[in-house]
Order: sequence, then structure tokens, then C-alpha cells
Amino acid sequence: MDDAARCNALSLARIQHWMQAATTHPGGLDAGLALAGERHGLNIASVIDTPAGVDAHARLAIYADGYWARLIECLESEFPALLRMLGSQLFRFFARAYLSQHPSRSPSLHTLGAQFAAFLLHSQRRPANGARKSPTQSFALDLARLERAIAESGRAAGRERQLDKTNATSAAADATWFLTLLASDACTLSLPDTTRLLALRHAAECLRPWLRGKESEEPAEFERDYVAIRRHDYRVSMERLTDWQFFALRHAALRPATLGACARAASRRTRLQEGAVLGQLALWLPAAQQSGLVMLAMN
Repeated sequence: MDDAARCNALSLARIQHWMQAATTHPGGLDAGLALAGERHGLNIASVIDTPAGVDAHARLAIYADGYWARLIECLESEFPALLRMLGSQLFRFFARAYLSQHPSRSPSLHTLGAQFAAFLLHSQRRPANGARKSPTQSFALDLARLERAIAESGRAAGRERQLDKTNATSAAADATWFLTLLASDACTLSLPDTTRLLALRHAAECLRPWLRGKESEEPAEFERDYVAIRRHDYRVSMERLTDWQFFALRHAALRPATLGACARAASRRTRLQEGAVLGQLALWLPAAQQSGLVMLAMN
């Protein structure tokens, strides 16, 4: 049986699985062909029909190169500010290295960049003698973390259709609502899927222009800052937080917690008095709920 007849005899599903293994291997086409041969008992000559003088390997490489180019384009679309900062060549270098270690495993490309910021962090060399990373390096990491948080907030299942804005507004204006929050354990705080909390190494206002498609001329000096990425009425935005706001919300990020527990957690990290933190939370949280940042529930 010649190659053409053998190819016709193969099932479409078998050819598809062979081609997927061959063209998507993180080690490149040669490694993919070896794996595809082991899994499906086929070689390139038995599957790829080419005219005389045409290299089957080169023909298949078009699909393999196109697959990786498309994945890199997806990362470029999700991290446009980081792309501008690093430049196309350096960004693509890191993107290809990342995809080699974290190949796409999901039918949805929304999960592709989930570990990109962590990969960039672990790919950096540790400075000698315990020195700190350069501001430029940590600035790029903050950008990557912010852009991923923005993407996750935008794609998460939101509460826009569930919120009763009229009731939320009246509750915020009701003095009994404030007294209920002061009761500490009478109310539970949780975060919607659309909220992300980040502790930054650089001031949020230095990062904001990059997120808006511009470039900041401010020096990328170290400055601890806290932000929340939130979504309200389908619009994603970044909000700066005080330290007590950040640590109170972070306590409720994993599981719903009473306001008293959140106040105690923030007090431990900021050394503010627990009662003072609780009072500030009671004043701030109703507005935070209206903006889509948090969820409050009566116990």
C-alpha cells in the first residue's frame, strides 16, 4: 500500500490526534513528532501527502508555528501594558518560555495567562548578597499582576443582575445599618468573584498610566501600595485601599467572615485599635458594597 492509500485508510480522528500531538508539543515540532509516533504509531510520511520536491516537515511546521504564534498573541492581548514596557522581542521570549512550562490545557484561552506573573517572578535571578530586585523588574511584575487581575475581574461571573440598587442605597443611608455593622458579629463580609486584592511594590498612580495605554515618566521607585480591582455595572476599575481596608478585606477573601474577625485581622497587621478599625469599616463598607467591591450579609 502506497502512502496516499495508507493515509486514506486512516481514520480522521486518529489523524487529528496525531497532528495535535505533533504540532502542540512545548519542545517543538521534532519532539512533537516523536511523541505523536509513540502514541499513534504513525510517522510524518504516512500522514502528510506532499508533491514531489516539497518537504513534509516544512509543511507541518507552518501549523506548529501558527499554533504557538496564536498563543503568544493571546498573551499579548491580555498584557498590553507589559508588552509595551518590555518590548515585543523580550515579551515574546518570556511568553514562549512560559508556554513551554505551562502549555495550554483548557478549551478556553481565558486561563492561558493565569500563571504568567508568577512565572516572571520565579524566572528572575535572585540578587547577590540579599540585595533587592531592581525597581524596573518589580514594576514589570506589578504591571503583570494588575493586568491579570483586570482580566479575571472582567470575565468572572458578576452580580450586576442580582443587585437591587434601590435597597442598597436605602440601606446605606439608614442609621440602623451603621449600628448593625458596629455590632461586629451581626454581619458577614465576603468578596464577589469580580474583586481582586493586590499588595503592590510601587505606587498605584505610577502604574495607572501604563494601564491606560500611556507611559509614566515617574521613576519606578519602591513604594508599598494596596489596591482592589473591582467591577461595577460591567466596568472594571482599580481602587486604592488603606492598609486597614486591605487587610480587613483580605481576611474575608478566602471565606466569609464577621466584621469583628476582619477588624481583628486588620488590627494585628496595622497596630490600629480593633475598635477604631471596626468603626471605620462600619462607615466605609456600605459604600464599598454599592460600588461592587464587597458583599454584606446579615447573620
